[in-house]
Amino acid sequence: MNRRKFVVVSTVMMAVLAAAVAGMALYSSYVVKASIPALPEALAWLPADTQAVFGMNVQKFVASPIYARFEERHGRDIAHDLGEFTARTGVDPRRDISYVVGAGRVLDGPKGEGVAIAVGHFNTTAITTFIQTHGSPVKVDYKGVSILMIPENSDYKVDKGIAFIGESEIALGELESLKQVLDVRSGSASGIMTSGTLGPMLRALNPDEMFWFAGDAARIVAKAPANTPFAETASALLTVSGALNLTDAVTGKITATARDEDSARKLADVARGAVALGQLAGESHPEVAELLTGINVTQQKNDIRLVVNFPMELLDRLGQAKPIGIPVGINVVEAARGLSTDKRTAQPSGPK
Repeated sequence: MNRRKFVVVSTVMMAVLAAAVAGMALYSSYVVKASIPALPEALAWLPADTQAVFGMNVQKFVASPIYARFEERHGRDIAHDLGEFTARTGVDPRRDISYVVGAGRVLDGPKGEGVAIAVGHFNTTAITTFIQTHGSPVKVDYKGVSILMIPENSDYKVDKGIAFIGESEIALGELESLKQVLDVRSGSASGIMTSGTLGPMLRALNPDEMFWFAGDAARIVAKAPANTPFAETASALLTVSGALNLTDAVTGKITATARDEDSARKLADVARGAVALGQLAGESHPEVAELLTGINVTQQKNDIRLVVNFPMELLDRLGQAKPIGIPVGINVVEAARGLSTDKRTAQPSGPK
């Protein structure tokens, strides 16, 4: 799959998946504005011990030129994939879901847990009927909310469930994660906005961003295996946040905060080195070189900022380009510091 398709198809699938796992609501005449005035209330229901959080403004994506462009080119596939889904459930994710937020945390070992909340308009009675006709869910009542735990077909494990929080919100996740959301909603537990790390980051978010994320990098990295690539470098990270918008251009920004200025400098060198390696490959791939001109890495004290801005049509050309060869034997940081020297001594390994 080429890069453009990967970006676009991934975002489309996020919207479709959000609808599917959220419970498959029936079609309604509910109309959502393309630009919501604030982040959804459901964001505040996420648990206080969340380590990473994300959001997707589904309606802004659906109303964007890039989605219209994608639908024009792949309308037949979309109609086929969503037609049966909509016919059986009555829901069109492009119309019935306005926003999706999610949270997760890393546990000891390889496991993690999380929860996602879809915001829109849902007929819980119809959803329950649909689920019951396609399986044998286990019903759990908690804090006045019904949770349907759905067995997995393979071994009948009951790991994931759907909580019908109201006519406008449905949550999906492990039972304990769902209970945590309901505890926060009822006022018996603290929510993510009380977090000293993530709370301020979320309050600074622009609600009009199409996709956004924020993470307590220090807590996440602390749980990562020691042999993870760049683990030593990443251990200097405290927080990371970012946003991405897909219109006629791909625009985005990522801000990472390190524990001190020296660590920030090293992290910025790694990021610049990655761009430098791409520039070496771009000597025989002008599309890559053009894309990399739209990536800017800067450092200001403890903060590292990466800004992306390039036209969407560039991804079309990248998809038609030859495979990219990456130079071997180049140190990422050294590439950032001495690109001109590396250019004279390294040759791309891809096809001529």
